Amino acid sequence: MKYTFSIKRNIHMYNHLLTVSDGQMCYEAIVESAPLERETMVIWLEDFGFPAAELGAIKEEMAAWFLSQGIACIFNAGKGR
Repeated sequence: MKYTFSIKRNIHMYNHLLTVSDGQMCYEAIVESAPLERETMVIWLEDFGFPAAELGAIKEEMAAWFLSQGIACIFNAGKGR
């Protein structure tokens, strides 16, 4: 994996701070727990400000990382979409 991920849980109720790093750049945004039977995070990719050229790879690695933690993901482009 090119990216590392860490999450600081419950910074405000069901909101968590997700940090994504490639060793040089660090991106952070709020992700939210979804009220589903299986633990699931709702992620707004636009909030991170990822480079467009890397978005697909980051999304793929992020989904794999969350899956390894036993967490499902719902990806959205932005909060207004």
